[in-house]
Amino acid sequence: MLPGTPATANVGLSPIYANEASNWPLETFAANGLFRQIARYQRGHPQAVVIASGHYTLERLASQLDERALSRSGTQWTLHFPLVIAPGAQLTLDGARLYIDGENGGCLVNRGTLIISHSQIDSSGNQYSGFIHGWGGSRTQIDRSTLTGLGRPDYRAHGLSVARHRYQGTSGAPSLSIQQSEFVNLYRGLEAEPGSHVTLTEVTISQSREQGLVLSGAHAQLTQLRIDGSNGHGIRAEGEGKLTLEELVLSTNKGAGLLIENFHGPLQGRNLASEGNREYGIQIKGGRDASAHLEELVLINNGSDGLRLDGSTLLTVSDAKINGNHRYGISLDGQQDKVRASLTALELHHNRLAALHTLGEGHVQIEGTSLRHHSNRGQYLAGNISARESRLLPQLLQARPVDIPFTDAQPRAQLASRP
Repeated sequence: MLPGTPATANVGLSPIYANEASNWPLETFAANGLFRQIARYQRGHPQAVVIASGHYTLERLASQLDERALSRSGTQWTLHFPLVIAPGAQLTLDGARLYIDGENGGCLVNRGTLIISHSQIDSSGNQYSGFIHGWGGSRTQIDRSTLTGLGRPDYRAHGLSVARHRYQGTSGAPSLSIQQSEFVNLYRGLEAEPGSHVTLTEVTISQSREQGLVLSGAHAQLTQLRIDGSNGHGIRAEGEGKLTLEELVLSTNKGAGLLIENFHGPLQGRNLASEGNREYGIQIKGGRDASAHLEELVLINNGSDGLRLDGSTLLTVSDAKINGNHRYGISLDGQQDKVRASLTALELHHNRLAALHTLGEGHVQIEGTSLRHHSNRGQYLAGNISARESRLLPQLLQARPVDIPFTDAQPRAQLASRP
């Protein structure tokens, strides 16, 4: 027995039914085509491997399963069946090489504890790839490991994900902790749904087939994270959650480096670099009554604006280098909701259209700005403050705070008095 293993342990095959009430941990995936994939490989009614209790390794699992469920060739294991870790059970992969055979129905569904350490987990990197998913109450811990080719477009099968099922209520948040690991060519590098708790430290996510990281109402702390080459946004965060970002590098993603959309809750970011992304360096949309505090930013050479704010999030930025972006350095769009921003210690150099652009209605306070020209119209300011450039520019270049209200509304002309 493994150290600390309970005296009773139980692993075996269990039938999968389409009745969600009796089989909800797998029904979501069965509805996404898992039954069809299983039918290519399994004989008879679809089955899953279930670890009902106890602590297991792949070696111990293999001793109790047929090779059609879990096979080994040299140093590599292949999981051919869906595998469910029940509440209270644990699967540990330490120094393992595991291929998840998604084309035949292989996947890892965690309701207990999954520990992956010094391991390599692979799948096919196509529309039939295997995946890892954690339900409410589960704990998934990944350390010094590499995940490659997991995930597909199907709901909750995007690679590595955590969520509560609606049958689970609000108790037992799923938790995901990852450190010193690398994810390559996942459909989505990571996805966390409402109530999830996520901690990432020293993680690299590259070449995601869709978005790098999606946080929907999750509580997340991301430190020393690098995301590059995603086919969508580097990070997209939305919903009611809590987000702490520190020492991030987001580069060459085909969407925005960081998209914050209708996010409600505290948002803190420090030492964030977003460079060479096809769209915005950072975009913050919506978020009524929300606030974001960002410091030590480097937003360089992005295909659109370096920093864009659309909506009523109260934005505070300090110590930012926003240079060489293909549209505006900073764009504040208050057409839908009034924009509020406080910007301190800015370097706005060589942004193609202008350093600062405003639309709609809002208010921005700026203190301490360095400007360098790269405008095809000879302007530093654009939008509805462009006509005030000659008056505002000398103030912006001084150390004192400058309050700039802006609006699209035209000033009312005074009626001439009759003689």
